[in-house]
Amino acid sequence: MTGSEARRRIRALCLIACWVVLIGPRAAFANGADLPAEIPLQGFVKPENDRLHVLMRVPLVLLASFALPKRGPGYLDLANLDDALQRAASSTGRQIELQEDGIVLAPVLLKGRVSLLSDHSFQSYETALAHLQGPPLPPDTDLFWNQGFFDVQLDYPIRSARSHFSIDTNIAPELGQRLKLRLEFLPAEGPALRYQVPGRSGRIALNPRWYEAAGLFVKLGFFDGFALDRLVFVVCLIAPFRQFQSLLIVLLVFGGLQAAMSTAIAVGPAADNLFLAALFNTMLAAATVLVAIGNLGAPSLRRRWCVAAVVGAVAGLGLGQLLADALQFAGSQTVVSIAAFDVGSVLAQVVCLALVLVGLRLLFALVLGPSLGLVVLSVILGHMAWHAMLDEAHEVSHQISHGGLSSPLDGIGLWMLAALLVGGLALALPRRFGAAPIPSLLAALLGRADQRPD
Repeated sequence: MTGSEARRRIRALCLIACWVVLIGPRAAFANGADLPAEIPLQGFVKPENDRLHVLMRVPLVLLASFALPKRGPGYLDLANLDDALQRAASSTGRQIELQEDGIVLAPVLLKGRVSLLSDHSFQSYETALAHLQGPPLPPDTDLFWNQGFFDVQLDYPIRSARSHFSIDTNIAPELGQRLKLRLEFLPAEGPALRYQVPGRSGRIALNPRWYEAAGLFVKLGFFDGFALDRLVFVVCLIAPFRQFQSLLIVLLVFGGLQAAMSTAIAVGPAADNLFLAALFNTMLAAATVLVAIGNLGAPSLRRRWCVAAVVGAVAGLGLGQLLADALQFAGSQTVVSIAAFDVGSVLAQVVCLALVLVGLRLLFALVLGPSLGLVVLSVILGHMAWHAMLDEAHEVSHQISHGGLSSPLDGIGLWMLAALLVGGLALALPRRFGAAPIPSLLAALLGRADQRPD
């Protein structure tokens, strides 16, 4: 082989490698890019006697990998579709895992058919079941392969219709959160329960026991309490102070009012106000800026009590939206779930206080020193909060101008008034509540290291 031939082969291999790295992935995901931003699925689950009936409606576009037989310009060949539909029904049975009291169930009846986009039979369980048990489409129906529905019936043998059931879906996992399953569970006793489950949600209890709901909502409240914006506010709030007990009381005021407001938002008429989340983010960012500026002067934990009370109520606006969205997974355990969420939210503040105090002491002792460290930390976090405040203010204006106030906010005003009253209790605290803060840099420059809070 000559040198020129070797160079040509090397160039060819390099071109192939570039195609694999740059072009190949685009081609592989081309079909996914053509899919809509949200792909809805519908389903019903109904236990009855010794059977658990599952009815599912899946967009035909998700069956592209089954190579459904076609005719003409892309119409489904309905006369020769039975085998492909049976494979699709079996695949759906594998991708939808039902459990009875923790035991995985296996389907014994698989029945599928295709339906037109104009079909509305899945508006209720009864009409969907009648549709699936009715005659299929005529073989000469012109139905494009990606413009209809695949409807499937799965039956599972069970021990009792009053058992506890859960579902874990794994349909088209590569689509992730783009997939939305609208599921209605019809228990043997009690009202129907409706869920909207995003893709990759894991196991969902359809009729959760009280301790299952409590465990789920304690975790939700706890981890939502560590959101970045709330964590930044807490760091700025407590950075100048060292006394754990006094700081714990202030953060319990913050967490308690946050829990109360989130509950009021979740169960009240204001839960559908889309602008509340942006309003909460704006007000929390503004409070963080003010607290960061206050750290450069003579901060007082008495005044921070009042700030924590008001901001705690404001923070409940954001948590209330999260709680309202999550209550669909409470089943019939609504009261237990709300209480568990509030407990998790307050517990998060206690853990957050302990972690932040340890982190601040290490930072001040090993890196910058207390006075300089407080200034640097406040400037950085205040700068972040300033930009967040400007961005969220634009979002609030956008939400109000386009959606307005979709429900009355009188209840929110009452809770804010209650927060102000709780904050006013700071006047009854001793003037040295929380002990002396870290001397500010300004005080150090003026030689007033013995400065005390007012």
